[in-house]
Amino acid sequence: MLHNIWIAKDTGECLYHRKYGSIDHDENLITSFLSAIEIFAQNIDKGCDYLQTTSYKFIYITGNQTVTVACIDSGDDEKTIRQNLEDIQNEFQNRFSASLIDWNGRVEQFSIMKQFVDKHLKKYSKPLNNLSESKLELNPLTIRRDTSQIFSPQQEKVLSLLKYKGSATLNDIVKLMKLSENDAEKAAKGLLYNNVIRQIPNS
Repeated sequence: MLHNIWIAKDTGECLYHRKYGSIDHDENLITSFLSAIEIFAQNIDKGCDYLQTTSYKFIYITGNQTVTVACIDSGDDEKTIRQNLEDIQNEFQNRFSASLIDWNGRVEQFSIMKQFVDKHLKKYSKPLNNLSESKLELNPLTIRRDTSQIFSPQQEKVLSLLKYKGSATLNDIVKLMKLSENDAEKAAKGLLYNNVIRQIPNS
């Protein structure tokens, strides 16, 4: 589940923040810390892809003048959300790169990013039911429309099983598709967030 997204200037100031979940702290304090991690990582390597704590994972996308960071649950697959973050980072740069050169410290202008950000990220903010207590099936709306989405090998295995069986539990996926429980859950969550599959009661 997605909890927050921050877009920070490379010097640490918070330019844009959108809260979806449970983390509720001072935005500038958080972005200063996250930006400092990125600067440190660039000094010793090629930068930071993500930072993980016990409960959360912070996904980094770095631009010329800004750092975009999203906070998701530690068990979620960062690859699912990364492309959306790159789109948001690129859009922010296209809209505001000139303004950031002589930025006056005011952030009101950046609030117009809300609609664009929600379009790309809001689907990840919905909490999912306990996967172990439900069955999964293909979403009929997705089946009827042509989709150009690219799926991971693990997601392809989940889809293959659901096409064959009609529905399956997470335990079925683990056993029949030879996936670890962690990989099966990550694959299923990514497909659920993108409405490719859906949960049904496990009666």
